[in-house]
Amino acid sequence: MINLYRIFFPIFFIPAIALISVFSKKIRAGFFEKLGLYNYKIDEKTFWIHAVSVGEVQAVTEFIKNYKDEKIVLTVSTPQGLELANKKLSDYCEKICYFPLDIDFAINSAKRAINPSKVMIFETEIWPNFVHNMKKSGVKVFISNGRISDSTFKTYKALNFFFKYVFKNFAGILAQSEEDAKKFIEIGASPEIVQNMGNIKFDIEFPSDETALVLKKEYNKGNKPTILAGSTHAGEDEIIISAYKNLKNKIENLKLIIAPRHLERVNSVCALLESEKLNYNLRTTSPNLEKADVIVLNTTGELSRLYAVSDVSIICGSFNNTGGHNPLEATIWSKPVVSGANIKNFKVIYRELLKYNCAKIVSDGVELEAELEKILTDLNYQNEMKENSKKAILENQGATEFLANYIKGL
Repeated sequence: MINLYRIFFPIFFIPAIALISVFSKKIRAGFFEKLGLYNYKIDEKTFWIHAVSVGEVQAVTEFIKNYKDEKIVLTVSTPQGLELANKKLSDYCEKICYFPLDIDFAINSAKRAINPSKVMIFETEIWPNFVHNMKKSGVKVFISNGRISDSTFKTYKALNFFFKYVFKNFAGILAQSEEDAKKFIEIGASPEIVQNMGNIKFDIEFPSDETALVLKKEYNKGNKPTILAGSTHAGEDEIIISAYKNLKNKIENLKLIIAPRHLERVNSVCALLESEKLNYNLRTTSPNLEKADVIVLNTTGELSRLYAVSDVSIICGSFNNTGGHNPLEATIWSKPVVSGANIKNFKVIYRELLKYNCAKIVSDGVELEAELEKILTDLNYQNEMKENSKKAILENQGATEFLANYIKGL
């Protein structure tokens, strides 16, 4: 099965990638490295860690910062992931570069350049030829913090006859929940190599109160109740702005910070605010909440810190088909979280947050408005959610220690 994949994958995949790269900057980025054309060679053995994009880089950051046993090479698959990795981890990694395409030429070139003793794929990217090639070379490959979405699970299960051979090449699969562990086994992984490590995304360091105070001062928050809508997508801004306008008539001095997921949408968000006759400023113009009702975040890399300024956070990508974004970026600041119903990307995390009553799920704009009003006007309710946020994180930590012990076992 693997040999058939190795024959036919390059025949169909390489021409398709070449064609798409002409039109897609994302695919074109790092194309030579993806082909295995790395301009370095590391002589001593390294620990190769692969984190696909921004979310995975953020989640694995603390582990990389604290790992001291070997030099680390970090690979990514997206320009955004590369940018964040270079910003956060350049001092902790020997090299940061793109992951090779799943063809022998690229894999062998990457292997010679990186010289890995083992490979950790963070979350889940299953490249059949890559793990086959590594196992033949005596390099152990394992998945950590592994998860399988419901839609992906259906595809993998339908191709179980193929993936049961692929999974034989993995040294281990560390799932982020019992549910994910069962999914891996059901699609062909041996129960002997599958373990539940917990979710490493809970193993985050609590920010200091001083940092929060500095940010609140920068935004001139004062006592102004503030909503932060993080990572909005097309169609979600209308829902949030409508709820905000209605609440603004009920709650004195209410403010909104809105952060589009993609910067190319900033202009359309501004146009929407203008059509609703709302006074706004761009973050780069002035983040002063005294001078504007709404601040539009038009920078990258700041959102996770800005939750400190809010009293309640809306986690977007959940009011459309995106599947939601990581709510822990707000929870770590002890902020109540409100999300739409589509949270498939982080349903394990939400399950814990809902259990601890520090997050709420709403189905539409009407419910969103009602929940925001309750949190902002009932301070006992708000404070209870804030206190529960810290409990939810503390009582779900431990995956990093599990992972460290597992690596020592290898």
